Amino acid sequence: MRILVLGGTGNVGRAIVEAGLAEGHEVRAVSRSGRGLPPGAEAYVGDLDDASSLTKALDGVEAMFTPAGYGGLAETLQQAASGDTRRVVLLSSSSAPSGSRTNAVARYHLESEDAVRASGLGWTLLRPNAFMSNTLRWRDQIAAGDMVREPFGDVALSVIDPADIAAVALRALSTDEHDHQAYRLSGPEALTAQQRADILGAAIGRRLTVEVPSDEEAREGLPAQYADAFHEFYRGGLIDETTVHPTVEQLLGRPPATFADWVQRNTEKMRPS
Repeated sequence: MRILVLGGTGNVGRAIVEAGLAEGHEVRAVSRSGRGLPPGAEAYVGDLDDASSLTKALDGVEAMFTPAGYGGLAETLQQAASGDTRRVVLLSSSSAPSGSRTNAVARYHLESEDAVRASGLGWTLLRPNAFMSNTLRWRDQIAAGDMVREPFGDVALSVIDPADIAAVALRALSTDEHDHQAYRLSGPEALTAQQRADILGAAIGRRLTVEVPSDEEAREGLPAQYADAFHEFYRGGLIDETTVHPTVEQLLGRPPATFADWVQRNTEKMRPS
């Protein structure tokens, strides 16, 4: 089966590329650079905001994966539906079930879901919690010391391994059994940032402490609409990323990876260089 992965170098996209190749699929991966892909992938340079740059990438593709929020998505889906493509899997967000179009983050995910539903293709919507790989953002702080500042870090999140999202995505890409379904995805346990730091610290031989900035400090450096969106998520209760969902195990027949599992596989990436 030939699969097109848009955003092929992203956390989830690259994992889909790797898993697809391992299962014997032909995988064409689109990124702005066309570099950094696993051996065996067909690299394609394109801009997801510019549908015309993706026209040739769609040739002969039976199923496609796309992240949300790109300006060219509706046109790309239209082109896909007029060709060989039969199915699309969208990486949406845990904010989409809120239905809030006044929240900037939820809105662009909902608009992408609208485009996918209107495409005429078989579709699957994936609505995952925060990624375990977001922990990589701590790397510079850990290089500087043992204190990590994490906005809203007091909220326990059942974070998910991007590889598990990719495994679900590949399952949905490979069969029509998941067409017209929306899946909430989580990891197997809800952990605060300090609990995640304890697990990471044990793996790298450091005692890490998490400091949670004030909500006003958490707004610094963010456009106002996105600062408002995240405040509404974690203080206003618009989303629930604490609840553990059974979906990954139901779909894959195995439990999702724990945060400790993810750390074990990524410890070297977290060590200061």
